[in-house]
Amino acid sequence: MSIKHLDRLLAPRSAAVIGASGKPHRVGTRVLANLAAGGFATTGKIWPVNPKYTELHGMPCYARVAALPEAPDLAIICTPVATIVGLIAELGARGTRAVIVMTEVSGRAQRQALLDAARPHLLRILGPGSIGLQAPALGLDASFTHVPAGAGKLAFVSQAGALAGAVLDWAGERGIGFSHFVTLGDDVDVDFGDLLDYMAADAGTEAILLCVEDLRSARKFMSAGRLAARAKPVIVFKLGARQEHDSDADLVFDAAIRRAGMLRVHSTEDLFDAVATLARRRPQRGERLAVLTNGASLALVAADALAAGELRPAPVSPATRKRLAQQGLAIAASSTANPTANLAINLPADAPVAQYVAAAEALLADDPTDALLFLHAPTAMVTSEAIAQALAPLFQAGGRNVLSCWLGGASAVSARRQFADAGLPTFETPETAVHGFLQMARYRRNQALLMEVPAGVPGTAAPPRAAARTLVKAALAAHRKEQEKNKGPVVLSDDEARSLLAAYGIALATPQQAALAGHTPAAVRIGIGIDRVFGPVVFFGQGGLAAEGLADLTADRTAGLPPLNMVLARDMVGRTRISRLLAQGQTAADAEALVRTLVQVADMLTDVPELAELDLNPVLAIGGAVVALGARLQLAAPRSRRTLAIRPYPQELEQTVAWNGGDIVLRPIRPEDAAQHQAFFHALDADDVRLRFFTAMRELPPAQLARLTQIDYDRAMAFIATRPLAGGGAETLGVVRAVLDPANQSAEFAIIIRSDLKGKGLGYILFGKLVDYFRARGTAEIVGDALAENLGVQKLVRHFGGVVLPHQEPGMVRLQLPLK
Repeated sequence: MSIKHLDRLLAPRSAAVIGASGKPHRVGTRVLANLAAGGFATTGKIWPVNPKYTELHGMPCYARVAALPEAPDLAIICTPVATIVGLIAELGARGTRAVIVMTEVSGRAQRQALLDAARPHLLRILGPGSIGLQAPALGLDASFTHVPAGAGKLAFVSQAGALAGAVLDWAGERGIGFSHFVTLGDDVDVDFGDLLDYMAADAGTEAILLCVEDLRSARKFMSAGRLAARAKPVIVFKLGARQEHDSDADLVFDAAIRRAGMLRVHSTEDLFDAVATLARRRPQRGERLAVLTNGASLALVAADALAAGELRPAPVSPATRKRLAQQGLAIAASSTANPTANLAINLPADAPVAQYVAAAEALLADDPTDALLFLHAPTAMVTSEAIAQALAPLFQAGGRNVLSCWLGGASAVSARRQFADAGLPTFETPETAVHGFLQMARYRRNQALLMEVPAGVPGTAAPPRAAARTLVKAALAAHRKEQEKNKGPVVLSDDEARSLLAAYGIALATPQQAALAGHTPAAVRIGIGIDRVFGPVVFFGQGGLAAEGLADLTADRTAGLPPLNMVLARDMVGRTRISRLLAQGQTAADAEALVRTLVQVADMLTDVPELAELDLNPVLAIGGAVVALGARLQLAAPRSRRTLAIRPYPQELEQTVAWNGGDIVLRPIRPEDAAQHQAFFHALDADDVRLRFFTAMRELPPAQLARLTQIDYDRAMAFIATRPLAGGGAETLGVVRAVLDPANQSAEFAIIIRSDLKGKGLGYILFGKLVDYFRARGTAEIVGDALAENLGVQKLVRHFGGVVLPHQEPGMVRLQLPLK
């Protein structure tokens, strides 16, 4: 259901505590006390409900829900299990649209009964088993936590109540505040996906922190997470990662978080350290970290910590050396006695403040430097406070990310505070400061992967795919009796496996060819698995005789969620140690062929829902071609498969239509359309660009181009009209797109046709396809905003039965087309 009525849950105007009490050690007692103490009574209404009382906390207490003056926006239920279903039905009928169920509810049947009671009223449920939520800016403490959350810009969402309480203590000691603090409990209704959608659009939230035990709806989580991660940092702490019985599960979870552009951390301390860096980060081109310190030993500690993260400090450039020499600060070359001399600016212990400033200015002016690490140990010559007072405004205005560590006790307190007040992350040790930078580096890589526009790759043609479907159908029919007898999957013969692999461009060696290959240290292994949460997964790792059984590859393998493209597959390969060995003996063609094979395996996994197991080992790339020396493929009934966590390209929506004396193709946009889309943009008149984007633009920035071409097909749709070019390739003639709200109620559209092709009916063809698509999805309406002077789009919407309405902004109109 997503964000429907979540405003009643997270920003209510009134709250009723069902089961409020005056007895100590009762949940209802604590909840009412927290509500009353939080200040919500000054902005909203609080109504205790319990027939045993007429007054609680100086407020009238009502005997039952029916006696309340009006329907509360939010109801907090603290009563026994047997009463909950009836209360939800009664509250829903009265007009309440959000409840927090704090009572523990066990068993699938009881949880389903809660949902059944809420569904007719579209009432949202947080819990059961939730310890509640807080929205400090509203003074709302609808929880039975022991301390209130401070106000801030972080949204915290956790399934674990006990951990949430500990986090409140930890954050309170450090002055960390929250926009929202939410515990999900059993999350039978409101879940991570819903809250990611809400927090992504919340202006009061700058970063989102998730503490995850388990996920129930992977596609919903991935869809919401990818959208939220484009807007603000999303940081994920997975509980119980080392307790997983399935050795693959943690690897897959890590791949999912990476694919979504989020950052995974492994402790609560890392969770908030990441906030200190990511929420205050500035744009950064690369991962070159310059080090400025007043102790060579500190530089060594930093270099070791960076090496553990497979990075090195940025060397001091010749330009910086020259600039420092002009200031009387000579930087010696590295030597056995001083191994970090070229990797850090080491100031002497008696350096005056002016030398710190000169060194900082030199590094900030150093073009190869992406970020700066400042490490300082206290000395008797100059105070930390004086140095911080000089450096804080310099670093604040410098335009680079700066991380710092002020060692020392009381002598460093003022310096740390000055840097923190300037928005500069400070850490207690050099190692934690470097770890903060490594988090920034990982997050940057994940964000780049999310926004990357991949290069084109030839897709598997329709005839081979059809042949593959025929082969699978025939194999299942031929082995039906065997399957029914053994109650298990069907193992394909070598000939069947060879034919299926060949349909996706993967060669399987004959036994004679395999025998001639011998032992190859650079062999790899490619396989698939079905994850309990995220569904089908592709694995890549070291192959050969040492890799018998996918579970044996945990030391050096990666996972990827299909569908894949060349960029994502290349990233999978690059994250293994075997990739370095491959690079020593491979040509560029070999490397590309191996990456393409991963894409083809993902295509097969997407196309063939009966594929239950695929294990290619060993796999060799030789002469620009890939051959599998061994293969094992199994088929099972499609119902045993789980849904892909990321919706693949909807090829079934492709359509050829007649237009303007020829044929054109209408299809969903693809990431590979980036260059073609940029050319389309360049063919638009300046006035058409202004009418579409409401501003003058001469170029589509790379990030915006990625957003326009790399869409989430679960949340948005963009249809392009395209036709082939005489010299090869294709050109885009027009595009219509719409973004769907999470509740599937409203899709907001935009449309633009190439300027030299306007007035030929192409807009009506494209918009009609969009209308048909969202009508089939059950979407309630298509809406849009347009400049009042844009009469063409107004005529288009009216043609399909829509209306043009006044807009709150002058010079604008609102377009609305009901679909139901």
